Amino acid sequence: MSGRALLRFALTLPVCALALAGCGGGAAQPDTRLRGSELTIYSSNPERGPLRALAADVRDAERLALAQDGGRVGRYRVRLVGLDASTPGLGRSDPAQISQNARMAAQDPRTVAYLGELASGSSAISIPLTNEAGILQVSPLDTAIPLTTRSLAVAGSPIRYYPKLKDVGRTFARVVPSDRSQLDALVADMRRSGVRRLAVLTDEDPSGRALAVDLRAKARAAGIAVVAREEVDEHATRHDDTIARLLGPHPDAAFDATGARPGAVRLWRELHAADPALQLFATAALADASFVAGLGRAAAVAHVTEPLPPASRQTPAAARFARAFARRYGRAPAPAARYGFEAMRSVLDAIRRAERRTDDRPLTRREVVRAYFETAERGGVLGPYAIDAAGDTSRRDWSAYRVAGGALRFVSGLGRGSPARISAER
Repeated sequence: MSGRALLRFALTLPVCALALAGCGGGAAQPDTRLRGSELTIYSSNPERGPLRALAADVRDAERLALAQDGGRVGRYRVRLVGLDASTPGLGRSDPAQISQNARMAAQDPRTVAYLGELASGSSAISIPLTNEAGILQVSPLDTAIPLTTRSLAVAGSPIRYYPKLKDVGRTFARVVPSDRSQLDALVADMRRSGVRRLAVLTDEDPSGRALAVDLRAKARAAGIAVVAREEVDEHATRHDDTIARLLGPHPDAAFDATGARPGAVRLWRELHAADPALQLFATAALADASFVAGLGRAAAVAHVTEPLPPASRQTPAAARFARAFARRYGRAPAPAARYGFEAMRSVLDAIRRAERRTDDRPLTRREVVRAYFETAERGGVLGPYAIDAAGDTSRRDWSAYRVAGGALRFVSGLGRGSPARISAER
């Protein structure tokens, strides 16, 4: 089974099959007590493949945040254990390895939190395992809609990913805005770019299908007609028939919901060759340096959204982070590395708040989870935000980028502020 096939399998498999132990009323309640004076935070990042450089910066940003706290929270020493989410055979994030990482964390009695995953939708593999053990999981960059809120594209989402929902509640949160707000930003960019007729590319990945389903409704409300939808064969070497059907209804733009995958650059080049005037839109999943650099002439019509402004518009806290990172590691961090920094900082803050309530008795994972979901407002490198009952951040910041000189060029912001919380759909 290929890496993407296994990911699709994880997204559609009943949660009982993914959990560590039984599922349902007869399963034992997890023991969430943390004994001893040392706590462990696991971090799952791919050390191979297109996300390798970003993953290294995210991991180092997590290490920096922990070091700035002296590696301690209250009476506890905290250590970070990095786990590789990729395998040599696949050469990139491997769903089987992600599952193994989550199991390792779940089976360690000192585990207080799990940071991961990076690739959109891949947390669907680890969430059931960490939830089964009552462990707080915080993702720096996974934006997939079904992980936190209901999506018609994934039956039973998001509840299917939480086998111990009745015992420990939700245990997954993220510091990056979800695809639900990214779609608002994409539609705003499409309207500003004059799009009236849109074609959509999907594949068998349910996280991409969820994007397509939600995009159709948002586009219609904005006066944009979705005139075609085609599924891409990830194993195809050319896409002539798919492109011919896609262009048949004469769209003026295409949205690629397939995400980072082998052949994405080739598909965009083929689309541009078939219709040089067709505007091409992508989510942050394709905001990868190798993808952007390989677009060739298709770069002239490429639009990409990212959940960050450019370095020139970063907050003072983000600038201090970048300087501290450069001093410690001898290189400038990728802009998205600040999500890794904030993921660790927010977890350490939740541990600190939970530890203060213990009155010298052992801390529990349940208390850390509760403290994290009580994050009413935090400041820092991302600006002020809260965590809502679904595990989503209140930030809705996205930016529009175009491609110039083989790199992303900031165009404008597409959403600001921290709107009212969204109630969790349980």
